[in-house]
Amino acid sequence: MYAVIGEDQSDVDTIASIVRRLAKKENVVVKGKGFSGSGELLKRGATQLQAFQDLRFRKFIACYDSDGADPEEKRRELIDRIFKPAKLDGECCALVPVHMIESWILADLPAIGKVITGWLPDEGPHNPEARRNPKKHIADLSARHHKPRYSHATMNAAIAKHLNLATVLRKCPSFAPLHDFVKTGVGNLK
Repeated sequence: MYAVIGEDQSDVDTIASIVRRLAKKENVVVKGKGFSGSGELLKRGATQLQAFQDLRFRKFIACYDSDGADPEEKRRELIDRIFKPAKLDGECCALVPVHMIESWILADLPAIGKVITGWLPDEGPHNPEARRNPKKHIADLSARHHKPRYSHATMNAAIAKHLNLATVLRKCPSFAPLHDFVKTGVGNLK
């Protein structure tokens, strides 16, 4: 059973979809709570993870976009402000997508074509984590050519069901902690 918290519900739903795929179990229990931004995540995240622990969850994921800052500093902030105060009994994954979780979607643009029918984008950039605002980039591509237009809030979790996870792992080093956590069960809070 996985407990996931993130800056917003879209991130939580996207991670839940990916966790199920990596676990190769569509029925694996993944519960989550999205907050209204990073401030709320940092303020209320420890309490939420404790509540999940009280419900007998033992695998915990907190997702916090780097938004251009040093990902290692953001990871330390997750550990210091959420995981340490929560004092959890279980394995934990401090997940920090470079810039934002949409970098992972940008890594495999053809997956969007499974959700926005008729859109046949190219494979995406070689280094999606170098794109400063991948969410805006995807929205701009969508606005030029397709209806419905891309909406991260409503489409990311659906797109995640179609992502080539090997491609995302190859192009996005920030994806490796989630991949490894689900595959091995070992967290990354060292």
